[in-house]
Amino acid sequence: MHIYSFDFRDPAFILDRWNLSFQIITLENVYGLDPAHTTVEENAGGWDLHCTALRWAGQQRTAPGTCEVRARRDGEGRLRLSVRATAPHKIRVVKVILRDLPPLAMLDMLDEAHDIPAEGVVELYPNRLRLPVCFLRPPDAATIGLRSEDLSFRSKRFAIYQERFGPFADRYAVECIHEEDARWFDRQIEVPDWVLAQPAAVEAFRDEQLAFYEHNAGLARWEARRDTPDWARDIRLCLILHGMHWSGYTFNTYSRMLETIRYAAARIDGRRILAYLPGWEGRYYWQYGDYRPEPMLGGEEGFRQLCDEARALGVHVMPMFGVNCVNAWAPNFHEFGPSSYMKSATRNIFLGNQPDWDMARAGDTGWQAWLNPGAPAWQTELTRQILTLVDRFGFDGVFLDTAEVRTNDPDFNVREGLQQIMGRLRQDHPDLLVTAEDWWDGLLSIFPIFQQTSKWRQVPPWVGRYARLIGHICDGDPGRNSTGVFESGYSPYYRLPDTETYIASLAFVEDTLEKAQSEIDAVIALAAARS
Repeated sequence: MHIYSFDFRDPAFILDRWNLSFQIITLENVYGLDPAHTTVEENAGGWDLHCTALRWAGQQRTAPGTCEVRARRDGEGRLRLSVRATAPHKIRVVKVILRDLPPLAMLDMLDEAHDIPAEGVVELYPNRLRLPVCFLRPPDAATIGLRSEDLSFRSKRFAIYQERFGPFADRYAVECIHEEDARWFDRQIEVPDWVLAQPAAVEAFRDEQLAFYEHNAGLARWEARRDTPDWARDIRLCLILHGMHWSGYTFNTYSRMLETIRYAAARIDGRRILAYLPGWEGRYYWQYGDYRPEPMLGGEEGFRQLCDEARALGVHVMPMFGVNCVNAWAPNFHEFGPSSYMKSATRNIFLGNQPDWDMARAGDTGWQAWLNPGAPAWQTELTRQILTLVDRFGFDGVFLDTAEVRTNDPDFNVREGLQQIMGRLRQDHPDLLVTAEDWWDGLLSIFPIFQQTSKWRQVPPWVGRYARLIGHICDGDPGRNSTGVFESGYSPYYRLPDTETYIASLAFVEDTLEKAQSEIDAVIALAAARS
């Protein structure tokens, strides 16, 4: 991570046991508070900080602006902060900086401690962090807990590093960073509450964050969710039936998929099976944005037979759709793509992942365009294609690939777009199951089932309070550890944890049924035995 080559000379204010500084970052520079124009008043509930001028360039320059901090005691060792600020230019970020700290370790999503590297670290929410919550552990002191109560699920970052200059040189600092929704950048900002705690009981502190969402943001426990069709609650087995690789290699035709479905339905009630179809539309990723049955897999007739016979067996079919990635070289791209690109807050075009699909070892995927699901043209086109296929073939579920990918787009909010897509898909199809690739807190209230494994992302136990998980296509099949259409190619097979959070999952490539029959039978038997 980068640091300045000089002391920024931010004034520090001691509020209770916390030594705090504040920064306001606009689209053109970074500002600190002017100590000559800042006062702190203590009162019965806490402290009020009033700043009526800003400084920049290490306090060498002055600028107009204000910062109001309201700090309230929130229990023993706890402080609740709200910040309001103005600046001469549009504000992107406000930082609350905890200073004069000892060396720190950071807890990961499974609450395991990791030392902070010498160069420091920046943890991003909702990228690596799935909650805007950070736990830090000093060597000989109680755990520090930091969290943001933001009902809009805006970007947060936690930067932890050793200061190099000034009165706190060699001591550690933690930046709690709130970034405004890029659509609403303005010369004034109101930051949602930060809660700082030491000591912080890890589980209890995190549960406070989840309770905040349950009470205020529509997050519902699994048993109470209204977006989960009744039939989906009975699913105990997911068959991941790989279709066609990016290169055109065929793992399973529609008739071969149907053979696997028949095999499983002879061993477990078909109503408890979800048949998940990545690469069903043809060349994986290459065909994204133009969905139809692939002629080389059996065409429309073969796909219809697959859906019809699966339905007769009680099995629920769920094809995959890319919710934000399409082939920009497709002939229909001009109709919805140019107005829908996903962008950073400062309008850099987002390039997303760049797998080495063509084995050129260049990772040069210029044909891959990443579109914002909140953009009207793309949202309308995607939902049109999906609903047309649902009506034509009658499948029961829809999987939205890479739904977890998010940018702070200045034109359309990604999360709001996903909510809108969910609403449009289920408006006339209330029994349609809509699932997504990966979870973070802002998606847990939108989708009831995610494709996820602990091998791909850390999955804490509390996720099961709200959602269920199926196996990720990055997991190898039980026959030869092939990841099918997924770009990694190979990953050792393993069973998903035998807990209620996970739906037993089996991946099938072209020879899995022959090579791994005993393991397939064992997993199906375990799934059939689950209540």
